[in-house]
Amino acid sequence: MSTDLHTLSGAYVLHALSDEERAMFGQHLEECQACRDEVRELAETVSRMGAAEATPPPAALRARVLAAADRQPQLPPLVTPLERARTRRRLTRLAFAAAAVVVVAGSVFGITRLQGHNEPPVASPSVSQVFHAPDAKTLTVPTANGGRLRVALSPKSGRMAVATSALHPLARQKVYQLWTLHNGLATSVGLVHDLRGGKVMPIPASGTKVAITVEPAGGSAQPTTRPIVEVDPAKV
Repeated sequence: MSTDLHTLSGAYVLHALSDEERAMFGQHLEECQACRDEVRELAETVSRMGAAEATPPPAALRARVLAAADRQPQLPPLVTPLERARTRRRLTRLAFAAAAVVVVAGSVFGITRLQGHNEPPVASPSVSQVFHAPDAKTLTVPTANGGRLRVALSPKSGRMAVATSALHPLARQKVYQLWTLHNGLATSVGLVHDLRGGKVMPIPASGTKVAITVEPAGGSAQPTTRPIVEVDPAKV
């Protein structure tokens, strides 16, 4: 970490200093109005960003970011007139915010680069992937309104896929809704807005059926019509 106290405001706000560095910077804040202003403004930025992202980062992220920061040389600030000093602080805040956005985006879309190349991201398989899985079991059943529903189960992936391309198109004010039925209780799995897409879901527990109903656009909290098809995954 840099020994120039003026460069530690960002790490201070992020609680990324050692106890010794934090104590030294705390004493420095009592004498430096510019750093106090910068800490206050950066803290407000961190607070707003923290409120927008509640997902906790992986345990290794902090250490890796700090190690990368420690390798990056930091230049001491120049003594400048007041207006140029304000400009420097604004640029620092923009750089700080941009770096934080990169960290958040990286944690969402590229976290495996920080966790190691040997840990690929875990993604839900697509409908096609479930149907073409080596262990896939498939079934095609007719629907009450003259269509057909294709179902595939892949026990290895723990996923069930429902292909809806052979269902009849509905009027604009109607939508197909997918449900699980267990002990008389219906739980919505989601709406089928695009018949070409279908749905992928975890394989339901034993004794649970999968059904499709026709509902008003936007869906329903509970089925309002009789299912046009019911499938028992245990029989696929």
